[in-house]
Amino acid sequence: MSNMMEIERRQEEAQAHIRATIMNEFCRVMNQSGLPPMAVMRLAAQAVGSIYREVAETHSGPNACPCNWRPNEQTDVDVLCTALLAAIRFKPVQDLRAMRPIGSA
Repeated sequence: MSNMMEIERRQEEAQAHIRATIMNEFCRVMNQSGLPPMAVMRLAAQAVGSIYREVAETHSGPNACPCNWRPNEQTDVDVLCTALLAAIRFKPVQDLRAMRPIGSA
């Protein structure tokens, strides 16, 4: 397996794990709190923002993490917003027969 394929596989596994964990907690919080979905979504977004801030702080300054990532708030926020918008707009097609043909060969 090529290095790129291995990285993609690890990213897909990590994404599936994070998504399942967040979905489970999202449902649990909604059931326990009685809050509407958008209120819980806002809280989840705030949690991601605070996690970013905490991780960014450990990667800044003289005692920064040695992994070589250096936070850039503007760029990082753009990346996060782009990922959020892409995930919101992406609608996976479950059945290829339901796809609308775009052209012909």
